[in-house]
Amino acid sequence: MKKTLFILVLFASLIAETTAQRVTEPLTHRFDARRYTFADPEQGWVDSVLASLTLEQRVAQLMIVRVPSDMTDAQMMEYARRMTTLGVGGYCFFAGTAARQAELTERLRNQSAVLPFISIDGEWGLGMRLRDLYSFPRNARFGMLPHYMDSLVYDMGVEVGRQCRMMGIHFNFAPVVDVNSNPDNPVIGTRSYSADPARVARLATLFAQGQQSQGVMAFAKHFPGHGDTRTDSHLELPVIKHSREHLDTIELPPFRALIDAAVGGVMVAHLRVDAYDAERPTSLSPTIIEGLLRNTLGFKGLVITDGLDMKGVTATYSDGQGELEALKAGNDILLLPPDVERAIDVICDAVRHDDDVRRMVNSHCRRLLHAKYHYVLPYASDPIVVPGVDRRQASASIVAELNIALDKTIDSIVADAIAAKAMPGCQLLVMHRGKVVLDRQYGRLTYDSTEARVTSSTVYDLASLTKVTATTLALMRLVDMGKVRISDPLSKYLPYLRGTDKAKITIAEVLSHHARLKAFDAFWKRGHDYDSILRLVAASPLNEKEGMLYSDLGFMLLGDVVAKVSGQPLDAFVEDQFYRPMGLLSTTFRPLTHGVALQYIAPTEQDSIRGLIRGLVHDPNAFAMGEVSGHAGLFSNASEVAALMQMLLDGGIYHGRRYLQSETINLFTQRHYAQQGNRRALGFDKQLFQPSASAQVCPEASQASYGHTGFTGTMLWVDPDYDLVFVFLSNRVYPDSSPNRLAALNVRTRIQSVIYQYLNQ
Repeated sequence: MKKTLFILVLFASLIAETTAQRVTEPLTHRFDARRYTFADPEQGWVDSVLASLTLEQRVAQLMIVRVPSDMTDAQMMEYARRMTTLGVGGYCFFAGTAARQAELTERLRNQSAVLPFISIDGEWGLGMRLRDLYSFPRNARFGMLPHYMDSLVYDMGVEVGRQCRMMGIHFNFAPVVDVNSNPDNPVIGTRSYSADPARVARLATLFAQGQQSQGVMAFAKHFPGHGDTRTDSHLELPVIKHSREHLDTIELPPFRALIDAAVGGVMVAHLRVDAYDAERPTSLSPTIIEGLLRNTLGFKGLVITDGLDMKGVTATYSDGQGELEALKAGNDILLLPPDVERAIDVICDAVRHDDDVRRMVNSHCRRLLHAKYHYVLPYASDPIVVPGVDRRQASASIVAELNIALDKTIDSIVADAIAAKAMPGCQLLVMHRGKVVLDRQYGRLTYDSTEARVTSSTVYDLASLTKVTATTLALMRLVDMGKVRISDPLSKYLPYLRGTDKAKITIAEVLSHHARLKAFDAFWKRGHDYDSILRLVAASPLNEKEGMLYSDLGFMLLGDVVAKVSGQPLDAFVEDQFYRPMGLLSTTFRPLTHGVALQYIAPTEQDSIRGLIRGLVHDPNAFAMGEVSGHAGLFSNASEVAALMQMLLDGGIYHGRRYLQSETINLFTQRHYAQQGNRRALGFDKQLFQPSASAQVCPEASQASYGHTGFTGTMLWVDPDYDLVFVFLSNRVYPDSSPNRLAALNVRTRIQSVIYQYLNQ
């Protein structure tokens, strides 16, 4: 018989290879009994295997048995021999090491006539059971995530599923979907996502979908809801006396959500829910399983009992009777029977005296074989691999994002800065691996307690961030278009520089602040418009000393290069090439004339000449030039600045559209004058050669990173080594630009350091 089954399994494996499209379709659509009208080959395989099994083997297929931990080699061999001889349907691991589990899984897989389910109870990862693998935080910590980070739970589900698949595991008995509505609950607590049913439903669904995307069945547990109990079903049978209306409002919504999302399995708890069945535990109740779960909620997948060795069952039902009653109630899988042989004997005896029990055994066995066709056979030849350092790092990265999102140290840094009047408020946005992991807004637009609070829609004067979010981007685009080269002298495009001491200055030198241009001059006192100020810039003397000197003047000229080459003013060119196609509606020069309402714009300085500056560029030279210049004038919010930086980090692509060539981005974000001691890239600032805690960027940022800061209290930073985007916007210049308490307190770089510390853990 074993030889026959082996041939059938091999035949099914070959069929599975020829039907790869169905095998690899999304698992959220795989396990649905309505689809089990297959003419072939699946139905043929199930029928053939079922026909080849004796009654005892069919009953044994319904059982998943406990694998003892830390067995000797001799004990392991005897255990495998005994269980495979019985023909049990699967195994559940609870402790030990990954290598030992892999060894025993391979043995059980090779010795079984019908490939077994391998399962684990790994609610927070395989490290929950296998001491040498990674363990995620419990669900309650993920339940604290801000809504925009919910997808991190999906990522965890994917990672747990991936590691299960590597270890040859087909079932992971997760997620817990109990609502933590009773703080005195001794067994659920932090295993639950939340006390809010809607929150539990959303997060549990995300985890299940992530895990099932890797070919590992998820089980929603503990049906119909274990969250509001005061006793542990491992020790005694908890009793729930709530009305059906209460259960329908609190306990059942998460299960409905998981069923709608096509979760593969549901685990039934050992409870007594008097509103439905005051006589029997839920795990042994046809009213609960066939009535509520199957008929009312419409669940079509696998139903499994909680462990049948728990006192919630064994205190009343023993000697195989609990297993028989669980089968009659509608469970497909009998989990952890305390005496496997006795349970098989009792059920087989019932079959011989009751045709209804016989039909139940055949029906449940058939459903399990269908599940094996989808969850076991496609992976039968996959090697079992112990997850290594790469998987630990991937898991740790998810936890780092979790910790960043929940960090309170950052709140304290910002609160102290606001209290010290370093700024009235700010926006902070961090992206890691293309996802928003921190999106917070603090304080108000001014120090007035009646002023509006900062929101994600608040628009800030970016000051010198304009240099990289407008001018540098524009030049990158022109390089892509073949209209300029960084080695070109500015005078090639700006005739008024010919015959001056700036005639030979190149675009690369200006972008790198390596052109001997003055740092700043109050041109606005002598010039009254765009052209007159540019003439003053052209006439300004160069510094005698070579080397890097940060200069606004060069970017005033570069803005004019963009205008001359493109045929459009700088603001129009970047709007056409970047902002509008990317959907960045708040990123603009002259925001008041581009639909941004005044009340959404953070004020800057209370100027002695101009009065309160709000909605107009703060920089006086840019203001005199008509509010559009290459060095200042752009307004935006944190999310839109982050979008521009993420586009760069993603090689010039945003939402599937290419805006820049990746080679051009690499060209501009590398140092070109490092041998001359200049740390800067083209347009972008870089980490110091010798990082310092008091520098413009935190010491943890990599040498590959790049970014910029702005006079009004702004900062952006991109770190390719960490796949990280950091944006901080404030109006620290309100109401006076001096002193610069924001810089003195190292607010921005201290926040950066907190983020890097999590990523480096």
